[in-house]
Amino acid sequence: MWVGSGHIILDFYGNDLERVKHRELENLAKSLRRKFNISMLEVDDYDDPERCVLGFSLVMPSNWSEERAQEFVQKVCTTLDQEAFTRVTLEDFDVYWQEIGSKG
Repeated sequence: MWVGSGHIILDFYGNDLERVKHRELENLAKSLRRKFNISMLEVDDYDDPERCVLGFSLVMPSNWSEERAQEFVQKVCTTLDQEAFTRVTLEDFDVYWQEIGSKG
């Protein structure tokens, strides 16, 4: 199977309320989960209302090519960029092959 993961940093400049940041993050995560069936979570800077550090991961079918898996993860990042409530300052992702079980 193909596994994709990413690291996203959002700059929520001028926000001084953590609850606003967390509400916006939850709405963004719900939208992306519905569209792509991904896992997404805030992974750092929880108490900083102006910075959001997100991690995401997803699993893709083993019959996909590496190119198709890369394109799918890029589509997730593009959608995140379009739907984000603030500016994306860093976007980094990777796709790798993971063997399922063992042949024995």
